[in-house]
Amino acid sequence: MKRIEKEDVSVGSGIIATYSRMPQKLERVFAEFIDNSTQSFADHRQELIEANGNDVCIIKIEWSSTEIVISDNAYGMNREEFGRALKLNKPAEEYSEDSRSKYGMGLKIAAAYLGNQYSIDTTRLGGNERYYSVVDVEDWVKNNPNEIDNVITDSSENEHFTKITISKLQKKLTNAIDQKLRKKLADIYNKDLQQGNLVITLNGRRIEVLDPELRTNSETGAEYMSYFSDSFEFDNRKYVYNGWIGILKTASTEDAGFTLVQSGRGITLNYRPSDIFGKSNSYQYQRVVGEIILDGEQWKVSFNKDQFIWDDGLEAKFIESLKSNREVYEMRTIAGKLRKDAPEPTITPKEVKKATKKLEERYKPLASVSRTQISEKINDEPIHSIALDPKEEENIVPITWEGINYTFDIRISNSDVNDDWFKLQKKSDKNDYYIVLNGVCGYFKDYKNKQSKDLIINFAIALALSQLSSVRLGLKTTSSDILLQQLNQIMKNIE
Repeated sequence: MKRIEKEDVSVGSGIIATYSRMPQKLERVFAEFIDNSTQSFADHRQELIEANGNDVCIIKIEWSSTEIVISDNAYGMNREEFGRALKLNKPAEEYSEDSRSKYGMGLKIAAAYLGNQYSIDTTRLGGNERYYSVVDVEDWVKNNPNEIDNVITDSSENEHFTKITISKLQKKLTNAIDQKLRKKLADIYNKDLQQGNLVITLNGRRIEVLDPELRTNSETGAEYMSYFSDSFEFDNRKYVYNGWIGILKTASTEDAGFTLVQSGRGITLNYRPSDIFGKSNSYQYQRVVGEIILDGEQWKVSFNKDQFIWDDGLEAKFIESLKSNREVYEMRTIAGKLRKDAPEPTITPKEVKKATKKLEERYKPLASVSRTQISEKINDEPIHSIALDPKEEENIVPITWEGINYTFDIRISNSDVNDDWFKLQKKSDKNDYYIVLNGVCGYFKDYKNKQSKDLIINFAIALALSQLSSVRLGLKTTSSDILLQQLNQIMKNIE
């Protein structure tokens, strides 16, 4: 006898615990909350402008040792939207083509990934009710509830916000996470942040956009950057894309690559197909940077919006089209031929002049140290033979160390990137010396602020004193110079 009966295939609420075990990138987790807020603001922009007099969506993230609070000034939710935010896999019936909140899974996955308990608190502009519910993940796993309490209170029609509080945290904020999260969120929401209609703060500090510094063409004075647009046919559909491509001033595997953008939001960061960027040690891989906009319903993205879905050869066709694009081809060809620029001087003579005025007082305490010298004379002087510009001003620093009165005349040479960073030369028959520093030594290329420059000059004087004291204690000058030779070689080879 044949019969048909129904089997229960509904998804229980207890499945929410699975989300905390799903591999996620932290910036993508927070992006789910930001997507909901920015989409809510965009969908009701005119109403919010009329109510508030401004066009800025503000999202605040406060992350302490006990909870994470994400709040916004967007439109807020009505009763039906609030119910969908709580229910698993319950998207809206209709979304605009460029909506950032299409799939109805993001908020639950993100919140459960960060902690074992979260609450949603919201009220909508023009409404008169405020909704509040708490989701306890551990309770949902144990009891698999079908309902949840919604605490409804009165609210003003002018109020509008959504606030999500996550507790029983599974993730701890560290300095490294803070810095990485800021950079990645700035990359994902680059356009919104640049246009000024989005502000994101993390523990009170704004997340800022840092545009990549591009290399300059020495012949034209213009940056290496080109805009492009193209299209291709695949599976009887037309795929259109556009963007820009450039060359980084400084090689960076972290910053290089394309950002693939949809609906004004970064989906894939550091996209570097090998057919275009080559191997990881190539100049293209480390220097080519850009952005490609892939708008339109034919470009599908994953449910948590962290990658594009490349079905049945679509990615291969996209890469083929991109590789043959004239602007892309020209820029990656140029990047493959370019070599390192000579670094800009870290220190200039003018900066030395300013620094040396402070050094006499700084080194005065050394005069009180008891003398332990063995020999009055320094052997094998001069240590280096240095050609100096007679017109250059002296930068004299007098220092007394171990009963000896020294003077150091600090000079800068910016003529040869391959020269030694540090040289010491006898200046007179007395204890007078030249310290000559190579201002274009690549080792110090990232130390451009005033404090770093002062530190470099200070260290050079301490190094000179150490060598001279070692000689007075009996070490031959040629032997003490071996250390400096090794130091100079290391600094030439590490940038």
